[in-house]
Amino acid sequence: MNLIRVARLDLTLLWRNKTGMFTVVGMPVLFGSLLLAGGDDALHQGTAILGIFLIFAVFTHLTSVFTARREDYSLKRLRGTALSDVEILGGSILAAAGMYALQALALLIVMGTALGGGFPADPLLLIAGLACGVALFALLAFVISGISPTAESTQLTVLPLMFACMAGVLFPLEGMSAPVQELARWVPLTPVVEITKTAYFGQDFTTFGAHPELGFADAWVACLRSFAVLAVWALLGRALAGRLFRWEPRHA
Repeated sequence: MNLIRVARLDLTLLWRNKTGMFTVVGMPVLFGSLLLAGGDDALHQGTAILGIFLIFAVFTHLTSVFTARREDYSLKRLRGTALSDVEILGGSILAAAGMYALQALALLIVMGTALGGGFPADPLLLIAGLACGVALFALLAFVISGISPTAESTQLTVLPLMFACMAGVLFPLEGMSAPVQELARWVPLTPVVEITKTAYFGQDFTTFGAHPELGFADAWVACLRSFAVLAVWALLGRALAGRLFRWEPRHA
């Protein structure tokens, strides 16, 4: 299948790219190592890091890949082959999603064994939240690639969204004002982490304050707002990607 062939090519090229390997593999290993020294709050940090891995394995990686291939005319040449647009771009997304899935699985194993967290309370909700995160950050990669003039510049163009996402989930918001809390909930990564925490602990982490226990159906209902925020971002990302993403350099 062409989609899988493109994904295998992506993984082969990534293996030869030391900078890319550090971003996709090294950064998650660094965060995972810090998690082991995280103390009593390590499990909560781990559920946040599950979301943060999306930034490196999907968002920054795909932004760099799409921009580099556009600038060296690889995307344009691939469009002249038997491959469809979906296969050309979908293969790269599939490779990134596969790498992210392995990272998430490894972290969940560490959380469940070394940190004593056990099995997620609702694995289906967890998978749904993370899958939506992969789709959203792939769309955002198209957008940021479109405004990045060179592959090297992506190291800078990804930073605003990266820092906003990480700040929204790493800094405690309970003591901040209501407007700041609400703003943080609209950062793209926050709803993913809300779903992840709710699914892993079986408690309501979609609101501030107390986190009551939830049953299977109640957990999905509690996460409806988070899924809705992801849907809004996905619609916005799709619209912007359609306008900004380019298959060849502007100077072509």
